[in-house]
This record gives sequence, structure tokens and C-alpha cells, in this order.
Amino acid sequence: MRLFLDTEFTCLEPDNKLISIALVDEDENYFYAELTDTYELSDCSDFVKTDVLPLCRGGNYRMTFSECQLKLGNWIEARNVPCIIASDAPSWDMPHLIRLLEPLWPDNLERDMIFPVRILSEQESAIVAKFNYDVHNALDDALVMKKVTLGY
Repeated sequence: MRLFLDTEFTCLEPDNKLISIALVDEDENYFYAELTDTYELSDCSDFVKTDVLPLCRGGNYRMTFSECQLKLGNWIEARNVPCIIASDAPSWDMPHLIRLLEPLWPDNLERDMIFPVRILSEQESAIVAKFNYDVHNALDDALVMKKVTLGY
């Protein structure tokens, strides 16, 4: 099963810090978390402050890095089938996923292979409009990837 991955992070620098992460499976079950202890507002670029942080949903989605590690690993294992990550930006997203899962990598998650997703701007615009998604929210972006790849 493909797990569509998206993350939001503090800036477009190699040492960026994770803000939020989403995985959406082929049935649109999802895991979404907003990290509370991985960054400071001063770490964020101006773009992130104006276009990413306001889209965070808060509430039960807010959790620490260690809470996210446990919940994310359990969510992946609960798929109960072999899984592969699907991503449109693996060089940005995968390092964050690896850091979260490294201590206890789920047995059912392929570690060395990624399913590439290519999204054309017209496709993204149509899906965002139809489903009222927010671009630059990790969950909505992962849902867009799923719908581009598998239809809706």
C-alpha cells in the first residue's frame, strides 16, 4: 500500500526543522501531527510564518516529537500490509520521516524504495478547488498527492 507523505518545515535550508507531517493511505485513512518541540518561531522563514503556520490545525494534532514517533510507527504498523512511501519531494520529506522512525522502523514499511509522485499545477489547482484544501498544509498536500495518483 502506498503511503502519501508530506511535511512542512521551517525553511528551505538543509538544516530545516519539522513543523508537521502527514501520511495518507490509499483508502484516505491518515496520520497527521504538528510538532510542538522541534522548532522556535525564530527558526521559520517569512514564507513559513505567513503561508504555513496559519494553516496548522492545532488541537489533538499537536504533539511532541517522541509522541509523534510512537503514534506514527503504530499507525503505519496498523495498516497490516506491506507499505511504500509515495512522495513528490522525497529529498525534503524523507529525512524527517527517517528521523521519526529510525529507532523503531515499522516492519511493514519499505525502507529503501520510494514511489515518485508528479503533480502538475493544473491537477493540484483542480483538486484544491474541488475539495477546498489548503496548499502548504501537510495533510491537505498529502491528500492532493493521493488523489492525483489514484483518482477521486
